[in-house]
Amino acid sequence: MSAAQSMTQSPILEGLSALNRWRQELVGGLHEMAALTADLGLLPSGTMLQLETLAYDTEQDSLRIAFVGEFSRGKTELINALFFSDMGQRLLPSSSGQTTMCPVEIRGAPQGRPGLQLLPIASRSLDVSIEKLKKAGSAWRKFPLSLEDKKERSESLAHLTETVCVAVEDARRIGLCPPLNRTPKSRERTVCPSCGLGKVLIPRWRHAILYLAHPVLDAGLTVLDTPGLNAIGAEPELTFSMLADADAIVFLLGADTGVTQSDLMIWDQYLLRNAHQKQIVLLNKIDALWDELRDWDDIQQEIARQVENTATRLRISPAQVIPVSGQKGLVARIRQDADLLQRSGMAELEQSIVDVLLPARHEAIKNKCRTQIERAVLDQKNILQDQRHRLLAQMESVQSLKDRTAEKIPKLVEQHQLLLKNFEADRQAFEEKKTRFRQAVEEALLIPLAPNSFDLVISNAKAEMLSAWTTAGIVERFRQFFSEAIAHFDRALEGAQKVSAMVAEEYQALQKRYRLPPLRAVPYAMMPRRAELMDMSENYERFGMMLEIAVNTQSAVVRKAFLTVASRTRDFVVETRREAENWVDEIMAVMNQQLQLFHQNAEDELNALQNIATTMGNIDTRVQQLEQNIAEIQAQSDRLDRQSAPLLSLLREPFRPVR
Repeated sequence: MSAAQSMTQSPILEGLSALNRWRQELVGGLHEMAALTADLGLLPSGTMLQLETLAYDTEQDSLRIAFVGEFSRGKTELINALFFSDMGQRLLPSSSGQTTMCPVEIRGAPQGRPGLQLLPIASRSLDVSIEKLKKAGSAWRKFPLSLEDKKERSESLAHLTETVCVAVEDARRIGLCPPLNRTPKSRERTVCPSCGLGKVLIPRWRHAILYLAHPVLDAGLTVLDTPGLNAIGAEPELTFSMLADADAIVFLLGADTGVTQSDLMIWDQYLLRNAHQKQIVLLNKIDALWDELRDWDDIQQEIARQVENTATRLRISPAQVIPVSGQKGLVARIRQDADLLQRSGMAELEQSIVDVLLPARHEAIKNKCRTQIERAVLDQKNILQDQRHRLLAQMESVQSLKDRTAEKIPKLVEQHQLLLKNFEADRQAFEEKKTRFRQAVEEALLIPLAPNSFDLVISNAKAEMLSAWTTAGIVERFRQFFSEAIAHFDRALEGAQKVSAMVAEEYQALQKRYRLPPLRAVPYAMMPRRAELMDMSENYERFGMMLEIAVNTQSAVVRKAFLTVASRTRDFVVETRREAENWVDEIMAVMNQQLQLFHQNAEDELNALQNIATTMGNIDTRVQQLEQNIAEIQAQSDRLDRQSAPLLSLLREPFRPVR
């Protein structure tokens, strides 16, 4: 791309647009596959609903990038430069004295209507997560946002920088000030210069959601702008949920400060927790090193030394550290200054996002969809193949009747009538056993994962957590909580194995007796879910070891940390239980379908034999009917191959930023 093109085209927007086009093609293919699955009627209706749900989730998918760093590292200015320079001015307030005081979530505007929602800081006293509060409109203050009127826009966005003076006791109550018995004597009566004795300055808002109609957001980007270390440590949900759920972390350091102790604390405690995340480290404000009296090569060498030192402190490769100047990059974009853009490092950063983050998101979407799509296609192919083989066997049997005498036909009719009679008796016995099977599912698999059981575990753990005032006590309670949760999972795992063995035993008896197709329903995999829970346990246990800061600030923070962990664990258990129930419903539907299919085929064969017994001339008619049925099944198989091929091709397609 030429310098002129780089000034008029955003590589990030081009990359996001390419990713969005591919995602929309995938969504369209999923809808078509769901419609085809319903039309063919080979699989239970739940499969079609699962494909439609997957299409909806894929369409709602977005690339979530969180910008993390200490105060005054230039996060907000960098966001302005990266995504919103086309507006010709700063979008988010980032001038001197305009520090963002709460996490700001920037996403596309519903129906193209921009707006700002702010969650008051007092909501910290509620034992309700921010994610759940997002569904409670009355909990938020809503402000209109005019993108055309600069003054009105600035006034609305200035809310993001607001603070409020409160009594020390009120700050302590919501976990934003150390408890009195853990406050140094010299600071027991804090004085805020702007508020007076016994007052402290705290953020006015706990969380902000900024809705904008903008091309990069409409193409599937969600941006999280975070405050510094204090906000990260004091808001456990920011650590456990928002940062953990982000696809990528952009970690900002200052070229004017180097890697400080607080920078290292953020990096070690909060950003190395999730192996699945992509991380980009930025050495921002390199323009502080620019000096018109020094040769540019000397400046470049100085920046290279800063990059090397940063990489050494963070224990990463120097190639992972990108030197930039967000402020100069914004100026370069607005003024269309290609030389300044190159010097600011923004072009390299933009390309890194395109080369690293977008392919990773592309691969994550593919991995999420691949198993379910391939399974739906393969299951339908197998069923069609089974039906075709069965019809071919019938045709061979009917053809052989031409060589038999008419005296043998009544005997075959009698044999098929006996077969159907025995099958109906066995099928009825199997239906009666389903009640026992359902009871075993409830007792062995679902009860160990019952939400009320976990609510009791959470309630007991919460009470004990409040009495733990040492890091060791908190770590031990975290460990005990997850030990109890894993014990529930182990009982459910044992139950899943018992249930699987029970249903396999019952079905295999019928399968052997009547040569039914093997049960292709995939057994419910509890072990991977248990492994996920173990990973959660290890991550949260490490966080518990680092909660000394939180303990030293306020027991409310410890309580909120545990409640956030407990809420996510409970949601995880509820999701596992729901998947287990779906598995039970699916396997029962598949068994019913196989039994119904055998019964229908057996009745067809009996009717055919009875017709043949009436007149041997019907043999030719039956052969023609079977040939027609085989042709219809082949047409269905060809249609499945034809319509699934583009969708499967999309799942093999590498990410191409520009088309």
